[in-house]
Amino acid sequence: MKTESGKEKRMVQELDLLKKYQKISVKELAETLRVSEMTVRRDLELLRKNHVLERSYGYATLVEGGNGYSYEGETYDLRRARLENFSEKDRIAKYAASLIRPGDWVFLDNGTTVSRMTFYLPTEFEFTVLCYNFIILAELLKHANVHAIFPGGYYHPEDYNFTSPEAVEFIRRHRANKAFLSVSGVHQSLGITCINANIVENKKAMIESSAQNIILADSSKFGLVKANHFADIPDMDLVITDTNLPAGWKKILASAQTQLKMV
Repeated sequence: MKTESGKEKRMVQELDLLKKYQKISVKELAETLRVSEMTVRRDLELLRKNHVLERSYGYATLVEGGNGYSYEGETYDLRRARLENFSEKDRIAKYAASLIRPGDWVFLDNGTTVSRMTFYLPTEFEFTVLCYNFIILAELLKHANVHAIFPGGYYHPEDYNFTSPEAVEFIRRHRANKAFLSVSGVHQSLGITCINANIVENKKAMIESSAQNIILADSSKFGLVKANHFADIPDMDLVITDTNLPAGWKKILASAQTQLKMV
């Protein structure tokens, strides 16, 4: 079983201190955690890049929104989720972004791993991306070679998503070469699930309208079941995960004729 790295543990501690004090200096963090200010600055830059905090004049403050939500007794902390399995998610996102080709139409779902794809998008050719998450859209707009499409709808500040029946129909009217999808759980018999019911119809519309459906899931997601089902394993063409995939899953995916890439 994969354990948290020292960096991940430290960044979680930094996040907890920010939640407690709302604003804290680099010096205070370094003294509290007994590490160098340079180490803290490197951590804070990663946290800033991943939309956990904002930095100014030697201080760090939490970004607005992204507080997560509770659903049917389960609490999802979006900021903390961005730090879990950090290096695995980064490798998965980087490989996924490398699959984009010139002229592609791409659907980008929500989620902490999918959003990290925006750090690795190709810059040498043009392609089109449809997304429904504000954080992802903001990153796409930094790329002059990316044509961004956004269906709009009702804004959910707890996770930065936009949803509406009109947005679902908008997605269905378009077609994509590839859809990159997030998951909260992948189960052999109960399928692919997420925690948030609000985004299920967006996900289904993307799957229905894409030539190739790709899920980005670190190994901790396999065997889990969450409240909201949106697809089954055979609906997926490719699974991208890390090298800690639990035993038996290679065979399960092969029997569903779903390709597997471990990075």
